[in-house]
Amino acid sequence: MWLEIILMITVPGIIFIVLMALFIDWLDRKIYARGQSRKGPPFLQPLYDVVKLTAQETIIPRGVSKFWMTFLPIAFIATALTGALMIPIVVINEAGLVAGFASFEYDVFFVMFVLLSYGMLIYFLGFVTKNPFAQTGSTRSLLQALSFEIPFGFSLLVPILIVGIGDSDAKFNLAYISKNLYGVIGEQPLYIIGIVIALVISVIVMMAELEVFPFDSPLSHTELADGWKVEYGGWRYALIHLGERIGAFFIGGLIVTLFLGGPYIGPANLTGIVWVDGILHLLFFLIKLILVIGVMSFLRTLISRIRIDQSVRLAWKQVLPLAIVALMLTLGFKLIGGA
Repeated sequence: MWLEIILMITVPGIIFIVLMALFIDWLDRKIYARGQSRKGPPFLQPLYDVVKLTAQETIIPRGVSKFWMTFLPIAFIATALTGALMIPIVVINEAGLVAGFASFEYDVFFVMFVLLSYGMLIYFLGFVTKNPFAQTGSTRSLLQALSFEIPFGFSLLVPILIVGIGDSDAKFNLAYISKNLYGVIGEQPLYIIGIVIALVISVIVMMAELEVFPFDSPLSHTELADGWKVEYGGWRYALIHLGERIGAFFIGGLIVTLFLGGPYIGPANLTGIVWVDGILHLLFFLIKLILVIGVMSFLRTLISRIRIDQSVRLAWKQVLPLAIVALMLTLGFKLIGGA
């Protein structure tokens, strides 16, 4: 019991996730700045920002529920933490899999529920403030999130189909998928086509869920004055800001797990020494996560903001058909391989 509590707090627990969220914040801002020929923030700037925000005054608008403006930021960061704790990184479970701290059977479906809840909370965060700018931003956020959830759901089925659907419940477990993905692709290299398409879609969905360029119309600093976050300040804004960066770790980690093999790059036991393998798994996972975040940050320096109608049209008319193509190709290769 004490070991589980220590792991929940350290690696891969809450402290580790928060530190990674701050690092992702710095990395994203640094790459974005370099893409604009700027120096970017110092390494500890994200930590300074959170500490500074917690010391600022919090103002509740007249006629707005103080309870909801307090509860929703807490629920927002708690939801992001819950999703992040599901990502398989370094803990070895009874089945010998590298699993997340909160992993269980069918956790793929629970993670999708957490991702949907994450988007819904953004809507309520803006709606309860009764500010027209915030409510417009939250409505845009919900519309954008729901539009991209469907193609992401189809993309998620690609690695599940590749690993295989059978009698075993493990087929719907994140740890099982990440462990077996490379081995199955090695037997049928054509699966790479479906995985690459699904990976591209997942990065687009990640940018939309995190509301970064070109999908930042829910925030629109020049139009909506920070959108759904406009009425939040002080420690409440700090929780929202940290929750967004933990969400980046969660969604980025989910992409690494489903499409890049998670913490694996070869055999599960590379050295046969448990603690050495644990360090290597953690290192491989972090390298892949940094690459995903780096690609996302680089892309947002190249593309300007698109309107919300253009974002929704992109989701339904381009991304969704592409996701269906990836799924059909994978299913076809699966049938060919079984024939």
